Amino acid sequence: MGEHESGAASQTATFELRIREMVGAVERGDGAGVRACFTDDGVYHDVFYGAFQGDEIARLISDYFWRDARDFRWDIHDPVEAGGVGYARYVFSYLPTFEGAGEGRAMFEGVAICLMRGGLIQDYREIAREGAALAQMGFAPARIAKYLTKQNQELQGRAEAARHISER
Repeated sequence: MGEHESGAASQTATFELRIREMVGAVERGDGAGVRACFTDDGVYHDVFYGAFQGDEIARLISDYFWRDARDFRWDIHDPVEAGGVGYARYVFSYLPTFEGAGEGRAMFEGVAICLMRGGLIQDYREIAREGAALAQMGFAPARIAKYLTKQNQELQGRAEAARHISER
């Protein structure tokens, strides 16, 4: 194995360790454990709750995740890192506990995208098929449409989307 290949394998191993550590802490409801996976200025961008930075990451777990659900299951698949960016597919599920959520487990799949620095996560983002989870929880079609419209507006507002937006 060449020097470059060895370095890439080492990066992937570090990312895989960190992402698995993070999801394990989420499953346990360990906000401090999730926070420990991030740099001091790290940001966790959650598809439902928005961005949480630094010590607020621990609050995301206790005040949002575990307020609204229980029995989290988060499986990571095919983690890989290149050039300081880690990617991993995942399947995520939980039992929603908020009023009106409906019965049964809500489940969706996604991809985690992490900017890494010094073996820690600097920026966690995800692309997820969360519409399925919203439907499983019994959200009204109008509420799901409102959520998806907001997501679309956020995408169109990002600089990297500018080239894709055209006049009709």
